[in-house]
Amino acid sequence: MVLTVTTQHLPPKALHSSEPLTAARWSLHVAALTLVCVATSWAGPWLNIGPTYPGLLWLATAISMAAMLQFGTGIWPGAWAGMTLVGLWAGLPEGLALALGAGNSIAALAGAIGLNRLGSKNPLEDSADIASFALLGVCAVALISASNATLWLLGSGAVPPDDAVAIWCDGWLADSAGVLVLGVPMLTRSRSDNAAPMKNRDRLFAVGLGLAVAVGTLFVQLHSHRITGLLIPLFFLPHLLLAGLTARSGLFAGAAAVPLALAAAVFAGQADAGSTSGGGALTTSLQLWSYALTLTAIPLLVHALMRRMQIGRQRWRAPLEACGLGIAEWTLPARQVQLSSQWLEMLGYRNQSLGESLDAFWERFHPDDLGNARLVLETLQREAIPSCRFEVRLRRQDERWLQVELNAIVVARGLREEPLKITLTARDLSERLAAAEHRTLARSLFQQSREGLVVMDGKFRVIDVNPMYTAITGIPREQAVGKLPALLGEVESSEADSAQQPSLRQCLDALGSWTGELFHRRADGEACTLQVSASAVLNDQGALQNHVLAISDITQQRQQIEQLRRQAHYDELTGLPNRAKLTQILMEALATSEREGSLLTVCFLDLDYFKPINDQLGHHMGDQLLVKLAGRLGRALRTRASGDDVIARIGGDEFVLLLHTATQEESRQAVERLLRQVHQPFALDASEDPVHITASIGATIFPIDQADAETLLRHADHAMYGAKQAGRNGYQFFDAEHDRRTEARFVALGRIQEALDAQELCLYFQPKVDMRDGQVVGVEALLRWNHPEQGLLLPAQFLPLIEHTGLAVSVGNWVLQRGIEQLAQWQSMGLDLTVSINVSARHLQEPMFARHLALLLSQQSTPVADRLILEILETTALADMDYTCDLMQECRALGVRFALDDFGTGYSTLTYLKRLPLDMLKIDRSFVINMLNDRHDLAIVEGVIGLSETFGCSVVAEGVDTLEQAQRLIEIGCDIGQGNGIAPAMPADEVVEWIHSFTGISTLAAPLLD
Repeated sequence: MVLTVTTQHLPPKALHSSEPLTAARWSLHVAALTLVCVATSWAGPWLNIGPTYPGLLWLATAISMAAMLQFGTGIWPGAWAGMTLVGLWAGLPEGLALALGAGNSIAALAGAIGLNRLGSKNPLEDSADIASFALLGVCAVALISASNATLWLLGSGAVPPDDAVAIWCDGWLADSAGVLVLGVPMLTRSRSDNAAPMKNRDRLFAVGLGLAVAVGTLFVQLHSHRITGLLIPLFFLPHLLLAGLTARSGLFAGAAAVPLALAAAVFAGQADAGSTSGGGALTTSLQLWSYALTLTAIPLLVHALMRRMQIGRQRWRAPLEACGLGIAEWTLPARQVQLSSQWLEMLGYRNQSLGESLDAFWERFHPDDLGNARLVLETLQREAIPSCRFEVRLRRQDERWLQVELNAIVVARGLREEPLKITLTARDLSERLAAAEHRTLARSLFQQSREGLVVMDGKFRVIDVNPMYTAITGIPREQAVGKLPALLGEVESSEADSAQQPSLRQCLDALGSWTGELFHRRADGEACTLQVSASAVLNDQGALQNHVLAISDITQQRQQIEQLRRQAHYDELTGLPNRAKLTQILMEALATSEREGSLLTVCFLDLDYFKPINDQLGHHMGDQLLVKLAGRLGRALRTRASGDDVIARIGGDEFVLLLHTATQEESRQAVERLLRQVHQPFALDASEDPVHITASIGATIFPIDQADAETLLRHADHAMYGAKQAGRNGYQFFDAEHDRRTEARFVALGRIQEALDAQELCLYFQPKVDMRDGQVVGVEALLRWNHPEQGLLLPAQFLPLIEHTGLAVSVGNWVLQRGIEQLAQWQSMGLDLTVSINVSARHLQEPMFARHLALLLSQQSTPVADRLILEILETTALADMDYTCDLMQECRALGVRFALDDFGTGYSTLTYLKRLPLDMLKIDRSFVINMLNDRHDLAIVEGVIGLSETFGCSVVAEGVDTLEQAQRLIEIGCDIGQGNGIAPAMPADEVVEWIHSFTGISTLAAPLLD
């Protein structure tokens, strides 16, 4: 249950302001009250009837009490000061004036305090407030004030004792009249009235009616001596006018007209007293006071009556508005409709008026509903029915339509039973319609949901199920309602989901929700898998109200997932693990082998000549053969404590086996056992004769081969190819050391390629000189590797790695290009040099060698072909004599010359040497170094020099390190020498400087001899 409390703004119980006064405001209020008290005393002469009766009203007391009620009792000194000043100006002694002022102001103070204690409201609202004010004002305040004045006047001797009663009566009457006549309008003119002023027409009506009261009173009093019995009702005309004014414009308007009427009566009394010697109709203050009392009583009585009527009406309006009902009062004769604030707020209006005319009321109806609404209300007016009810749409301030329910009740009828007033109540149907729409939507979703839904009470008894639940479980709604759902019922302990049932209910009790999968059997016994989501529903107070189950049949999805899982991890034909599953199994087997210290033999098996068998017998028979082979190999596997052997098919006729063994010999025996299983004949269904096949197996053993899972498979694959190259129908184990050397070679080749790409290779040049006359005739280009970590490397440290690879051609082309470019640069500098470039056998055998050489020569700005010498090894020249001769002739046609390097170290014959188109022979340094000490080396050197003369070739001696070697070579006919004794190989930018500084071999005698 939701409790909604609506508060309304109520006026304060106390009359005085609750705000504390500052010193400045207090001083201002005290001074103002003093001046007002003094000013009102000046009205005394205007209110005198004659010299016998000096005063009719004493206004200072009423003003002081009203001011203290309005601004607080703290301004009492202002009342005392004002009343004291009045006494002093009247000629009273100071002491008497102070005493009279104190007594009168205390009376006003007592009245203010008394009204505050009684909780009187501001303005005067009901009979209790009026009675409290009248009793305190007339019976207390006026009595205190009159008694105080009489006692002080008697005590001071200012009046004779015989006149004390008359003076006391006159004072009490004057104070009472002042409190009633002036106090009521002052108290009812509150700040709230100023905040919400009357409408202009009400204000004009009040002023006009107030003037009419005054004029009427004056007329009656001036002509009272002429009034006969028939005209006596005219005497009460002001009373009737006051009643109408109060009923129309409120208590303040009626009470404010009383002083005007009383002033008119006093004026008439004075005029009448002046024209007649015996006095007029009002010749005593008692008569005038009685007349004032009746005038004041009329507005108070009318106001009290109207407030009682208003409170009575509010008693039945308040509960209706508290229920959210708007109220409209339709006065049929006047064609006016009064709308309550709740009605206006329902339509989006705040502090506004929709209009009181009936036409404005009808304009708020939807055009489609207006005709029916008028028909219903006209029927209510014509026929003697007390009420009717209908629904319409009303236009809100924001132009949206509001669906409401109207109840029309006839609350007043005329003499002929015709309706005079109809009260309409309006109920906003937005929430009810939204709730109904929500219920309809919820019901539709419940019925049409693609999930099975079960609504249960707090004890898990079924309240309702939707059609999808029946479709999934096969349980009709009639059988499910009122019972525990089968999903939560007791199950046999043998069922797989028995442990899940208490889990679901326990989670609902403990956490309020549960989500998971359940294995269930439908009503027909079929097994299924359900996705279940259960939750508890709490009411507004947080107590358990319902449980809700949502189920989805995921049986087919699970089957598809399982099928996809098998397809992803198992071979569809044989049912064996595939490559993806094998990787997982292999990693687990490696961990087991490493943990237990056993061996794991990874075998790669590939059938021999399976394709011809598949083509001859057909793919169907080939698949059947693979299935039988998988079954046979699977049965041949063993189960060990260290782990079970595993077989997997990774594609086509390729299988991988993981064998757990204790020794390498056991691994070899296991592989041989597998081969024997393969060798046995296979009886196929459509084949008359058994089919015989063989296989090649490659194997590697972990942890002897300390590689990861993927590398182990690759090693076994390599070993299997080795078995096939060895003749098939056998096996081969992977050699890890050989593989490491091969891998290191591939790494080295890759590093050389990186060096070529990164410009780490460079050319050094070693001079060749004419030792006889000391002239530099040429240089030999020598390759170096400027390694960033190992420094400058000689060709012997890396060229043998690439000798028989394609990289040798790439490096050779680079050397040929750089050498020719450097030759062209020196030619442009005026140096007459030859450049010798070594060409490897692999490079020389390239079919495009001659064409590439021609392209490089043509790219130079100056002709350099005649200064280029290509040096080939003796073994290179003899590799393919015919091809080499043709190539050399093609290159010589370009102007290039050839030199046979390291002559004498090979196995050439004079016949071959005669066929080669050579221009130069180079004596190998191994003969030159020892020719001074070894006569056989000297004979070889002399023989080479003699052959060069015979074949018309020039000769160059390599390895000249000493002056004696140079001199001996000159003596036997070799003038051109090259060696570290003459000059070591140097970068290209140092060659020019060396050439300019070289003056002959004689200058090198001392270093050479050292």
